[in-house]
Amino acid sequence: MQQVVLVTGTSRRVGLHMAKRFHEQGCNVLAHYRTETDGVQEMREMGIHTIQADFNSKQAIMAFIEDCQQRCESIKAIIHNASSFSPTDDDLEKAAQQYEQFFYVHMMAPFLINEGLKSKLKGDADKPADIVHITDINVENPTPRFDIYGTTKAGLHNMMLVLAKKYAPAVKVNAVAPGPVLFTESHSDEVRQQMMSETPLAREGGAEPVFLAVKSLLDNPFLTGVSIAVDGGRRLSKR
Repeated sequence: MQQVVLVTGTSRRVGLHMAKRFHEQGCNVLAHYRTETDGVQEMREMGIHTIQADFNSKQAIMAFIEDCQQRCESIKAIIHNASSFSPTDDDLEKAAQQYEQFFYVHMMAPFLINEGLKSKLKGDADKPADIVHITDINVENPTPRFDIYGTTKAGLHNMMLVLAKKYAPAVKVNAVAPGPVLFTESHSDEVRQQMMSETPLAREGGAEPVFLAVKSLLDNPFLTGVSIAVDGGRRLSKR
């Protein structure tokens, strides 16, 4: 396989959109997913290579890395989009399980994947390769109800900063921090209206602005250690 763009967490929503958009632009995409969905089947029908893994243990992550090493001669970019999201449970035992899950997905997997595949990272011509961490505006202004989610995403942000130093000059490491880009079915009309009222651009952003932010980081050869907020300005008024 030639140079690839590896995107994690592509079974739905933003990850699925990014994998399809990179493919449409002629990139050789390797799309990771955890759960089989219609979106995964759609990617296969488009000719996108898919790879299944559940980032719930060190062993599973290491097996994923080994699989990627065998599939890829070189990698142009790694986009860490895989994510778990839910409010922190009031039960301490369940909260501990959440913390372990979020830690593996948001921190352990990206770190091990970056380290395990860094020898495969090759940029075009004399340009560096890329790693992009998809974080969250909660990194900047955390929400108490989502404290476990926010703190592990903050760890992913910090990892971006330190790896930007560690991997330079061969690899650029940056982040994109989305805000309210896509509502879910669980969002009531009232919640949607409240979120949009707290967003200066006053609308749901959609997945395309996240892709455009990632693509801008890949296209710019002189950016590393940078985080781009894609939130319609919501971080400015978020309580």
